[in-house]
Parts: sequence; C-alpha cells; structure tokens
Amino acid sequence: MKIIILSLVLLIGAQSFGQDQIHPIDRENNRCIENATPTTIGSINCEKEALDAWQSEMEIVLQRLRENPELLDVTLLEASQTTWNTFHKAEVNMYYSYYQKNYQGGTMARAAALSFEKRHLRERVLYLIDLHEELNEH
Repeated sequence: MKIIILSLVLLIGAQSFGQDQIHPIDRENNRCIENATPTTIGSINCEKEALDAWQSEMEIVLQRLRENPELLDVTLLEASQTTWNTFHKAEVNMYYSYYQKNYQGGTMARAAALSFEKRHLRERVLYLIDLHEELNEH
C-alpha cells in the first residue's frame, strides 16, 4: 500500500509544481514512474534519472545566465547559487532524516528523499529558467 501511495505522490508532485506546460523532464519522469510501478527500486531509478536530468538542465541555464553579464551581475548569481546549494543540501538531509524515521529506513525512505530532492532542484531550475526568459525580454 505504501508503494502505491508513494507512486501517486511522485506523479502528483511532478505535475503540481512549476509552469503551466509540462517540462520534458517531467513528462519522461512520469512515463518512467508509470512503467516502474509498483516497484520501489524502479521508482528510485526513475527519480535518479530525473534528478540527473534536472542537474544537467540547471548547468545549462546557469551557463546561459552567465553569458549575459550586461543584464545580470554574474558575481551575485554565483553567490546566490552557492548559498542555494548549501540550503538545498541541508533541506535534502533534513527530509532524508525524516523519511528514514517515517519509513524506518529501507528503500521507501530513499525513494521519498529522492523525490523531494528532485522536486526541490526542479523548482530552482524553473525559477532560473524564468529569470533567463525575463532577462531576455528586455
């Protein structure tokens, strides 16, 4: 039963955050999770793939932002990103600790923590994409 609930949380979470249109990473993640259900290991692998994809997307958008120093103070961007990375790691560790206690360890805790980490990273990437789009409107 916990696996079914976790799968629903993963699917709903991917669709409930961010922009009006579904991002291709979300689309692929949703497809992967649908095909992996009801296995926890399958869901973990899907979340890892999506997390890696969001990390790659972040590097791309950060590079695009760095290429526009006339529109954005790159030093402040780097400082902001460094601070966000520290915050992100602390948030992930705190939630992982919670899930370890809630699910008494095991793969369910890992799946839930990966899902949180992916959602948190996703939100940052979407914010940076919006920033990049806004800067290019001017």
